Amino acid sequence: MDSRVKRAVILGAGPTGLVSAWELLKHGWKVEIYEKQKIVGGMCRTWEWRDFLVDTGPHIYHTPDTQLAQFWETEFGDLFVKGEFWCKNVGGKSFDQYWDYPLSWESISRYPRKLKENIIQELQERKEEDKAKARNYSEYMEAQVGPTLREMFFKTYPEKIWGISTDEMTPDWAPKRIEFRQKVTPFYHGQWNAVGKTGTGCVYERIKNNILTMGGKLHLNSEITHIVGEGNVLKRIEFANREPLDLAPDDIVISSLPITLTAAFLGYKSKLSFRGICSVYLAYQRPCVLPEGIHWLYYGSEEIYFNRITEPKKLTPHVSPHDQTYLTAEITYSKGDEIDVMDPELLMRQVAEQIEKVGLARKEEVIDFSMNKEPFVYPLHCLGYQEDLAKTRSVISKFQQLYSNGTGGDFNYADSQVLFHKAFDTVAILCGKDSSYTQAIRQIPQCVPNQFVSIGNRIIGDGKPAFIIAEAGINHNGSLQLAKQLVDAALETGCDAIKFQTFKAENRISKKVKAVKYAETIIGLEETLFDMFDRLAMPFEEQKELIQYAREKGIEVFSTPFDSKSVDFLESLEVNAYKISSMDLVNLPLIKYVAETGKPVILSTGMSTLGQIEEAVETVSQAGNPNLILLHCNSSYPAAPSEMNLNVISTLKRCFNIPVGLSDHTFGLFVSHTAIAIGANVIERHFTLDRTFEGPDHILSSEPDELSELVAASRKILTVLGDGVKRIQPNEYDTLNMQRKSLYAACRIKEGQLITKEMIAIKGPGGGLLPKYFDIVVGRTATKGIEEDHPITWQMI
Repeated sequence: MDSRVKRAVILGAGPTGLVSAWELLKHGWKVEIYEKQKIVGGMCRTWEWRDFLVDTGPHIYHTPDTQLAQFWETEFGDLFVKGEFWCKNVGGKSFDQYWDYPLSWESISRYPRKLKENIIQELQERKEEDKAKARNYSEYMEAQVGPTLREMFFKTYPEKIWGISTDEMTPDWAPKRIEFRQKVTPFYHGQWNAVGKTGTGCVYERIKNNILTMGGKLHLNSEITHIVGEGNVLKRIEFANREPLDLAPDDIVISSLPITLTAAFLGYKSKLSFRGICSVYLAYQRPCVLPEGIHWLYYGSEEIYFNRITEPKKLTPHVSPHDQTYLTAEITYSKGDEIDVMDPELLMRQVAEQIEKVGLARKEEVIDFSMNKEPFVYPLHCLGYQEDLAKTRSVISKFQQLYSNGTGGDFNYADSQVLFHKAFDTVAILCGKDSSYTQAIRQIPQCVPNQFVSIGNRIIGDGKPAFIIAEAGINHNGSLQLAKQLVDAALETGCDAIKFQTFKAENRISKKVKAVKYAETIIGLEETLFDMFDRLAMPFEEQKELIQYAREKGIEVFSTPFDSKSVDFLESLEVNAYKISSMDLVNLPLIKYVAETGKPVILSTGMSTLGQIEEAVETVSQAGNPNLILLHCNSSYPAAPSEMNLNVISTLKRCFNIPVGLSDHTFGLFVSHTAIAIGANVIERHFTLDRTFEGPDHILSSEPDELSELVAASRKILTVLGDGVKRIQPNEYDTLNMQRKSLYAACRIKEGQLITKEMIAIKGPGGGLLPKYFDIVVGRTATKGIEEDHPITWQMI
């Protein structure tokens, strides 16, 4: 066994970099951090200006997660100032209208009578169907809150933030669930929240000191110029102002830099872009500026540059002298725009004039200015960005030593609570906490799989036309009407079948761990995976009507079940086949349950090794079902063509001697056409009426015209064949760890309690024992208490 101490090289001393380094040191790793700035903290750093302590942008530490809150209390309790933090949206031609935010019925009740009546009427007239068919941010928000509230809160402000019209923004940018609170409450009501006593950066300064005390190395003022790799191995990191750093093949590199910078250092110019924040700091010789009880204000008006004004002294009195204060005016900008190229002195003076214009303070009262720019803050999710993101991730993920994480590292905006969780999870993966590689006893198959499988009136196998599946999935957006329109459109394309998904959210994904912690839910800006699946799930009664509708239209229809109750429901409808998703390839109990129906089973193989596929194939065979079809798949959404490795189709055919096809998550039809050309027996593609609809799968789906072209199966073979070795692709690990199924506690299990099968649930994300150990866990005694909906590990039984 190799006893060499593992080394991690961390690029960037922002929150993710520092927390990752700290946690790795706790596990005995060697850690070196390289940071371009002269201080740590990244976009959460704090520095001195005059007699003030200044942040890059005011920041609230907040979390609904009790474990993270306890961790923060334990490690940094003396560095926090807790409180209730209030804000308002400012409107009106004279900037004299202050609207409470987040929205609440109490605040709406105080609106002028005519305005209030219009809002209530519009809310009563909302139709869920309109959200399902929304083609842009503006349409989606109008369907959520009506035209009046959309105009007040969800038009000019997001346009200032993102720099484009809400009519051009995709509906994916829109908040999914607007919460109307009963009472006017603080912004972070119901969550643990606090600010850094002496600025946001004081927390990260402490982490830095812990790192140095534990033997970690920190190199400030270190500007990276290149990351050099050969093949899929990183060789060295080059700097503008220091000697290159040579890397060993087993060194781990964690980049907390923006994904575009990491790609650029590897020699790839990404088309992805960010919006930055220019913060203007204005010092005043007075104790305070903002109205009493308000900590920050939002401005959507196009007449002024800034979108938010904060008075940090109101958050914590320790950042300003008693008789002075300062304001932070945040202005979003893009590279090369008016704000970016404006003379700093002119910009700061104009901001002072605009602060006077909105009625906060006279420009003559300003005693000094300062300014800071952060160019990589808000990732721009423009229409079609997913394809550029897939290409950029492909460049990075081919190096298995390299992890891209952080605020812009995975092209998602995140604050401290999310960044802490991502750092914790990255370290857990690197240290093997979420992995299990024990052997399973092989069993003799009970039947020989068929080389040809029949679904309805179609025979699937070599020498037969490829079976084309329109994967409608959840692209109905929860609307039965839209689902029926998908059936009609699929029929017109000439495809062989349409497929949906059957599940209840609580049986598909955990509410409490992993990906849930990555979403900003406080005002609905993001939704968790659970919330998304709950919103998009179609009730069983409506699915019954849908499947009957498809049969009446004369198209083959079946579904992907995610639990045994869904299988029972589909059996009651007498479907002709079942699909098992890649995330359930390790869910051997579900595979066995489906196989025992005797119906053909189509099994996707994304996120898997050949050994895991073999276990699933044996499970179907042990159930006495010879009708199995495998689909090669890369479970990144979307997948890059260069990582499709299509020769795996031939590998699976040689190994199992059964029909094999492709579940294609790439843009366009090139990969699907190539797969058909090299012998794919089945092609499954996501299917939508309109790629601009809101929802996770629409953008990578085929519209009717494209699916019609696929049915014609054009033959193009160029550079996407791969090497034929089936492996888990690097860009699948995030999906694997967020969604793969494992064993969870279905109820609270007390220490010393005998575990029964009723106490165990199988759901995502990964983190517990694989479902194949279900029967082994049953009958064991819990060695420690296991909370409901938390993963079960070997250490607990």
